[in-house]
Amino acid sequence: MNSLYGTFRLVSEEFLFFLGKFALLYITIPLTLCWALIGYIFGLGDEVLASISGPTYIFIIIFGVNGYRTLYPVAIGMGSTRVQLLKVFIGLGTLGVVISITFLNVLQYILKTLYLQWEIGANIFHPGVFLVDGYHFFAYLWIDLMFGLFLFGVPFLLYSINFRLGMRKFIIILMLLSATFMVLYYGGYLSNSMEWFLGLDLDILGMTLITLLGLCSVGALLLTYPIMRNASLKPKSRKD
Repeated sequence: MNSLYGTFRLVSEEFLFFLGKFALLYITIPLTLCWALIGYIFGLGDEVLASISGPTYIFIIIFGVNGYRTLYPVAIGMGSTRVQLLKVFIGLGTLGVVISITFLNVLQYILKTLYLQWEIGANIFHPGVFLVDGYHFFAYLWIDLMFGLFLFGVPFLLYSINFRLGMRKFIIILMLLSATFMVLYYGGYLSNSMEWFLGLDLDILGMTLITLLGLCSVGALLLTYPIMRNASLKPKSRKD
């Protein structure tokens, strides 16, 4: 029980450090204030896209890879098991992504509301610009959640594979998968699926694609469990 509590505390502190302090408190909130002041003082044209989501996206990737990498030996040294660490890291990490993305979208909503009140034509730079027509809070929130989970799950899976197999085997597997996809695509074996997918309505296609990204992240996180549950304390060397 003590080791589980210690693991929970370690992961929660890491989440607050990366996504709470750095991504939101130190960067995103000041960046939001800067965009608000610039818009109020100078005004912004319709062609301007105010962007505040970049730091959160970047720190989600950093948290998914570097957060686990630094916690792994510490948690094991404190008596935690690999299974405990994986469960706590995946669970709290997913919750942390949801919380940080929700907070990010609240800031974007406040910024967009201020621009509307001040009659400033600038928009919010967001993946939703390419997927939905106009700003909609819940649509943008859903897109951000799926994209954020993808940025957390897939890099963590790639790190786990590299950790267990080593850089050389990891690169070989990536090349084999890429070659397989190229053969299937250019050989016409995926043509029916691609035609059906591209034939969807643009709005449906965009939301379907972003939802698939979120589902991929769930699958990626589930795959990290069997890969890392019996991992050694040190990763494979670069030459392995």
